[in-house]
Amino acid sequence: MFRQSLLATACLGLFAAPALAAPSNTTHTEAAIQRIDNTKQFISDRFTLDGVVRVRADGEDTAAQYTSIANPKSKTESHINLEAWLGLRLYKDWTVKMQLEPQYNLRTGKMNNDQDIPMNKLFVEGSLTNNMKLRVGKYGAFSSYGRVYDNEVTGAELTFNNSIAPTKLAVARVTKNAFNDNPWGVGVHRNGTVILQSKYPLAVNTNIGGTVAYVQDVKRPNGNEKDAWFGEIGLDTKLGQDWSGFIAYSRSNIEDVFDSAGKEVKQDGAFAEIKYKNADWQAVNSYDVYANVRHVGAMSGVSSVSDYSKNVKGVQVGANYVPYKNLKVGAFYLHGKQINATVPTGEKQDVNVWRVQAEYKF
Repeated sequence: MFRQSLLATACLGLFAAPALAAPSNTTHTEAAIQRIDNTKQFISDRFTLDGVVRVRADGEDTAAQYTSIANPKSKTESHINLEAWLGLRLYKDWTVKMQLEPQYNLRTGKMNNDQDIPMNKLFVEGSLTNNMKLRVGKYGAFSSYGRVYDNEVTGAELTFNNSIAPTKLAVARVTKNAFNDNPWGVGVHRNGTVILQSKYPLAVNTNIGGTVAYVQDVKRPNGNEKDAWFGEIGLDTKLGQDWSGFIAYSRSNIEDVFDSAGKEVKQDGAFAEIKYKNADWQAVNSYDVYANVRHVGAMSGVSSVSDYSKNVKGVQVGANYVPYKNLKVGAFYLHGKQINATVPTGEKQDVNVWRVQAEYKF
């Protein structure tokens, strides 16, 4: 019995030895490559970096919106702007995002901001449920059509993505100082705000949207502070494959601000635009042509979207073109005039501005 057991053990050893002595299927080099691939996968899964590099030049009445000098000289402004977004995924779709936006002035050779590399936004966002998302931190508030809010705020925003009427509710502090960059001292600094906005589909390609915003303790020219309310309503539509457009109106209850001619500063604003085609970043040779009309009072919003639209009435035409993937060039011309005068004589100044720019998306 002992001899049989010894023989069996010896045979097992003879068969097992080659298997133990054979090299592993994965060599050290392959293992190292696999670790590198795993690291790359982890980084690409967790970290993101994207944004836009922009070169822009504006000319003619670029300083006329709120000028204190009658008939200011034509002035060309040009800069290189980097809008970089950094993201870190924490858990599922919960992500930390940060926006850096340095801007180099080509005319002065200096940075345009107080800080060379300003951090405009820093927030965390993610899903609470399938139809509810939360954003907390310093983020960009944008009202239904950008007539009341296009500005950073610090606080929390809750989004309800229901199929009937998607809605957002925000409770935050306003980082903007002078409302719509006005020169009359109307504004806030880190004051409380509540923003409620929603959009309702009237048809397959047509929506109506609205925003109501409350801002606490708004400073007035006489030194007093009063709460302010803003309202915005608009409609957007798409006509067939190529045509789209929108119209929006906003208004506030700020009625105690007067211009250099003694007239009340307009508290309402309207903006309408129509566009043909669409310049798609990914579609080479795609383009669009647009035209808009604006009549935007300085007290109609906290920070209204679209450059040269604050305290300006006028007509703008422009176009964009994509010659290569992720490269877009564009130009516009605005023929406008001040709504409220800002020079001592009370004379309203022309606001005629041209722009050319090139943008690269990465």
